Order: sequence, then C-alpha cells, then structure tokens
Amino acid sequence: MFTKNKTKFHWLAQESAPEEFPMRVINGTFYYHGQNSGLYVPTAASISKGWGSGSSVHVVGDDFKALPDRVDIRFYSFWENKLYHGSFELPYEKILALFKEGVAKDKENPTFRYIIVGMAPGGAVAVWVSGRETREVFFGYAKPYEDDMYDPLGSPIKNTLEYAQRNLKYLQSDVYEKIKKEGVPFGTWEKYRKAYPWSFAATSNKQVSSLGVSFYNGESYRIEAPLNENYTPKPVPISIGFIAIFPDDKTKYVYSIGFDYTEKNELMEKLSTDGNQITVLINPTLPKTSSTISLSNGKETIELKKIIHK
Repeated sequence: MFTKNKTKFHWLAQESAPEEFPMRVINGTFYYHGQNSGLYVPTAASISKGWGSGSSVHVVGDDFKALPDRVDIRFYSFWENKLYHGSFELPYEKILALFKEGVAKDKENPTFRYIIVGMAPGGAVAVWVSGRETREVFFGYAKPYEDDMYDPLGSPIKNTLEYAQRNLKYLQSDVYEKIKKEGVPFGTWEKYRKAYPWSFAATSNKQVSSLGVSFYNGESYRIEAPLNENYTPKPVPISIGFIAIFPDDKTKYVYSIGFDYTEKNELMEKLSTDGNQITVLINPTLPKTSSTISLSNGKETIELKKIIHK
C-alpha cells in the first residue's frame, strides 16, 4: 500500500458536506507534496452525506501517489446562494505520519485510504484522512467570490437563487422549514472542534469492549478494551457503539447510543472548569434502553438526560 521510500500511498480524494446543508464542488485539487500537479476533488450536482463522510469516489491517477501539502477548492453553498474559494497549506508531515502509522498497523488493509475535503456554510473547510478511522488534519475558511454559474452539464444558470431553491426542495420538508425559520447556524462546524480533557470508563461490574466513537467534528475511531484512562483533549462525541458483557452472562450485547450536542457540550464546559478532567461513565443495563451515561469530574457527577438509544 506504499512505495519503498514510504512517501507514496494508495489513496483517493473525496468530498463532504453536512446532511442538512448541501454543497456543490465547482472544482478542487489536492496538490502533491512539492509538486504543481495533484488529484482532483470529485464534483457532483449536490453533496450532503454528513460532516466527515466522503461522498464520491473516482478511481483515477497512479496507484501510488504522493500525499498532498495543499488543497485548492471552489464550492457553492445552496442555502446561502454563494460561491466560495479557498487555497490552503496542509500539514504534510502530520498526514504522512498518519498514513505511515496506518500501514504499520496492517499492510494489507491500511487504516487510511481517502483524503476528504469538507465544505460547510460560511465558507468552513475541513480536511480529514479517512478509512477505518477518520482524523481531522485541517480546518479553515474559504472566502466568497463572484462568477458565472453553470449546471453539471455545462449550461449557464441564469437565476442562481431559483437553482438553489430547486435543489433545497430535496431536503425533508420539516428540515427545510426549520432552517428557513431559524436560519443557517454559521460557526457551528468550528464549535464542533472544541476539545475537552475527557476519557471513557465503564461501571466496575461491566465489561465493555470494541468501543467505536464518532465525533461532531467528523472524526471517528475505535478504542479497544480495556478502557484505559486517556484524558487527551477530544471534541464532543456524537455517538458510541460497544459490546457489553455482564457478570455470569457470556452473551455479548451490542449497544449504540447517540448524544445531544448542546446538552453534552454544556456539561463538559461546566465540569472542565479550572482544568478538571472528565470521565464519561458508561453503564450498560438490560433492557438496553435503561442504560445510562454520566459525566464526572471527581467532584460532581451528572447523568445525561438526552441520550438516544439506537
């Protein structure tokens, strides 16, 4: 999955946008390290698969390619009826280290296979390396610009507002009406990146393993058992999935639990005051819907009220 000098890897480019805020890539390129050429970002009529989730896959270019150190991206935001352009330097050494680490874990099935550029309202731009895990490596803002618009077939778009509204009608009606009423939540995707010093733990009489966690900032990865303390600052998680085994019961029970961002973020803000570390305590029970998740800083413990059992 890499060349002998370990600087070229088998990777593909993808694009991403939040589910309720569709975007369209006008054109984009991940530029290879130290080169003026690169791999283009796929384009589609509209993308909104989810923040951090890659949409299109075009198998193009050499099997083994240098990793990028820059990205240039032009995109259209339907809710804003606005074009954005950004040209950004990427942390090449960080990307290289992640790909090398992914290959070291499994040469036949490396951790990372894709590099994704995400676009959100307000010109927010993120870049992730992705595969069996997804890790953010860049965040910034593109700037608005003006230009003629063309549809995916190359025909000029005379009324861009009408074009935007026509595409937004594909959203669920309740979602469309909610955003029309409340407006676009600019800055949300930057807020999702705020990190807190927290770690997972399980109640003492429960064995939790194969824990997968997804974060609001688009990242996702697995944590293997045992759940060792790791208070390295991390963003707020959107969901967790895990296997639980109970005392004297050899059955493996699979759990999937989602969180409300506002509730969890406010509690993490409160409990981490003065640099306090936070333990996210998982308490799986039967029936599964009675399971609880609590946050504790050693002085105060608060149970989440808005968890979602999936």
